[in-house]
Amino acid sequence: MADPIGEPVDRGAPIDAVLFEAAQLTAAGRPEEAISLLRPVVVAYPDNPAAWCRLAAALLDAGQAEQCLDAAKRAITLGERSWAHRLASLALGELGRYDEATVSAREAARRDPEDWRAHVALAEAYGPRAPLEALTAARRAVEVAPDVPRAHEILGLAALWADERPLAKRALIDALRLDQGNREVRARLTTLEGVRAARADPGPQVPFGRAQRIALWLLLRRCAGWLLVGGFLLLVAGGPVPSRLLVWFALAVLLGVAGLGVHGVMGLPRTSRLRPPELWRLMPLLCVGVGLLGFAALALTAWSVGLAFGATGTGLLVPTLAGSALAGLVCVVGLSRMHRPR
Repeated sequence: MADPIGEPVDRGAPIDAVLFEAAQLTAAGRPEEAISLLRPVVVAYPDNPAAWCRLAAALLDAGQAEQCLDAAKRAITLGERSWAHRLASLALGELGRYDEATVSAREAARRDPEDWRAHVALAEAYGPRAPLEALTAARRAVEVAPDVPRAHEILGLAALWADERPLAKRALIDALRLDQGNREVRARLTTLEGVRAARADPGPQVPFGRAQRIALWLLLRRCAGWLLVGGFLLLVAGGPVPSRLLVWFALAVLLGVAGLGVHGVMGLPRTSRLRPPELWRLMPLLCVGVGLLGFAALALTAWSVGLAFGATGTGLLVPTLAGSALAGLVCVVGLSRMHRPR
């Protein structure tokens, strides 16, 4: 595990020789020995970010996520470019602090966009909680390092999270071609083939689970946010007497939100596209949010029609703002439940 998150080491200097030996120990599955070797090093060289990163990597392999995070933070304060941010992301993920893990991994990818390991860390940080974002990060990792098996492996895993099974199969096959001894990839590919062969009906490919729920909540939140912004701008521009030209802006807002919703639904995994009765059974709170958003859009439509036929005033914009704001609040509640530790 140390090599995928490590850095090249110059074995010329004495400290570099020690760091190289620690990396070898960690890679050989002996992280405790690496930790014992590195602790005197960071005492003797407290301003060496590579030493702190190597210690953090060993601590992570030893299952000491809190200590790994402390060592990675020390390296970050010493100005380490991106390795420490990746290590911090992995440690935060182990600790269940997924939002912070995503921030750290995103910073690593920003600082070193040509390092495939940063994009792998970002895909892992997103995980099944944000499958589409994880898939984007994994694709970037493969673009940067097409000959690295780990990049293809994380692409296959992200594709499974996003319910893109054909892509997952191709990525896992590529990973196995590059690393034929990877038993974990072989097992995933065998399981994927078994599930595919056992499927006897055209129903959902995977159960409607956490990833699909989060994807729907995020889509509703985007639509509610844009409708709220559009309604607010119309309210500001419509005082004291609204111009008929605002009808065109209101129409653009409605079409934009509708287009965003349709495009978002079409981009979701197939298991997220449930019929309304089934969706109501599984996610009643989401259906309430959709209803509030529909009410807000209907109020904006009524205001637009009235303005087109000579009506004045902005009274109907208040239900638009209230409905979209309540829909957004419902999304906040729903997402907080999704991210709540189990």
